Amino acid sequence: MKILDKYLLKEILRSSLAVFLIFMVILSSNTMLRLIEEASVGNFPTYLLFPVILVKITQYSIYVIPISLFFGIVISLGKFYNSNEMSVIFSSGISPIDLAKSLKTIIIATFIIVAIFSLYITPSATEFRYKLEHRLNSEEKVEEIRAGRFNSSQNGKATFFVDSIKNDTLHNIFFSSSKKKSNTIENSVTASYIKDKDERRYILLKDGVITEILPPYKGNTRTTKYLEHGVQLGQDLPAFINSKYEALSTYELFFLNNLEAKAELQSRLILPLATLILGFIAIPLSHSSPRKGRYNKIFLAALFYFSYFITMSLVKKMYLLEFTPGVLGLWWIHIILIAFIAFLYFQDSTKIPSRQ
Repeated sequence: MKILDKYLLKEILRSSLAVFLIFMVILSSNTMLRLIEEASVGNFPTYLLFPVILVKITQYSIYVIPISLFFGIVISLGKFYNSNEMSVIFSSGISPIDLAKSLKTIIIATFIIVAIFSLYITPSATEFRYKLEHRLNSEEKVEEIRAGRFNSSQNGKATFFVDSIKNDTLHNIFFSSSKKKSNTIENSVTASYIKDKDERRYILLKDGVITEILPPYKGNTRTTKYLEHGVQLGQDLPAFINSKYEALSTYELFFLNNLEAKAELQSRLILPLATLILGFIAIPLSHSSPRKGRYNKIFLAALFYFSYFITMSLVKKMYLLEFTPGVLGLWWIHIILIAFIAFLYFQDSTKIPSRQ
């Protein structure tokens, strides 16, 4: 590898990683703060914080990686233009096409990473997220009980009130639950959480009274006193059925013939292609004169990036609404951009770019 290639790749890799970390910190911090706030008021179980944040980071990565490469190239080459290094590079006989060949290593490597995320990792993470949401919406969240207030389970079938909590022991508990054939009210002196050998969770109520209200609910009750009574938590969790196309594996999508499945499959295949387009168009897009500063083209680059991804969303919506022929799919906008990139490189192949 030439010294120039190493120098360019090192600078672009450094800038791209910096952009990636900045975006991930902003996005992850926003998600983390929101989830911590919900957990602090008992609306979100603390044991799901780390898995949900990890899933969110995975889902963000598929979009942050391409933009990191794009802005990394624009910022690094803008620095070279500002310091007149690019003028020296061009004067030595290096054309924009040669520059693209030098940067193809990092662009293709990023393409492969995005392809792995798009085709495998992100769908798996999305499926895992839906499983977490299914669990969150179905199970009893009694581990989030707060003293001195009424706490409802996520599925609304149980209500707890705890007077105080000391050393992981609950004191003076009121527990109300509803079933198809009866309603149950329990009062106990103390309670604690336990797990059995199969990791099933229980709340163990001690020294209490159970009052069952039986049909037809006209004074027909049954009262039972107990020393210990265990209640399984989350026992009514229904089986998870994945019905979201974005959570299906790429392999499964290949065998589905409906419009939504085709659009999702094409979207996954297009994201790596979009990474290539962003990487190669960033080279001519970053050109500026030395007097305009190294960040001169950042606004133009941001405008192009967001316009491109908004257009991709519109094209997908048009495809789903059948406004565009099925044979064109979601590919036509990218073919146009590829032709535009080829025109830019052809125009610059024999001269130093003159765009300002």
